[in-house]
Amino acid sequence: MKTWLLWAALLPARMAAAQSNHASVIPPLPESSLQSSVSTTTVSSTPGVRYQYQLVQLDPWQVWLAPAWRDQIRLEPARKLFNPDSPGELDRLLLKTMNELAADGWELLEIRTEVRPTSAEQKVERDLQFNDPQRPVYKSTTSISTASHTRYLFRKAL
Repeated sequence: MKTWLLWAALLPARMAAAQSNHASVIPPLPESSLQSSVSTTTVSSTPGVRYQYQLVQLDPWQVWLAPAWRDQIRLEPARKLFNPDSPGELDRLLLKTMNELAADGWELLEIRTEVRPTSAEQKVERDLQFNDPQRPVYKSTTSISTASHTRYLFRKAL
């Protein structure tokens, strides 16, 4: 009975010590990993020429058009209960619209891509080295989830 009480008292203390030891194994995330990154590709303009602009923006689930292109503001894949072809269909709609704009004389002026981190998760896994509980090995992994948005700006001389 005394042995059982001794183990019951020592077990929580040992678990707390083990948790505090592996907490120092995870290094803090670098500040740069949580920064947004924006890349822009631009084309030079001709002085003295007036332009009309068309914006095409790709979101994860739809393509937005501003101003409306052929009376459409939004393009999206067919809504089905289960549509595994949704990403490919969205790319098809985007490229079809860009091809139509190019065929009508619109010039691609700018491509802007923004990648924003949305969450970060750090995980520590404990592995026994050679089945020795006195020498555990800790493996740390960090995963960062991001959201990206791409927009295409077209122009046409008036």
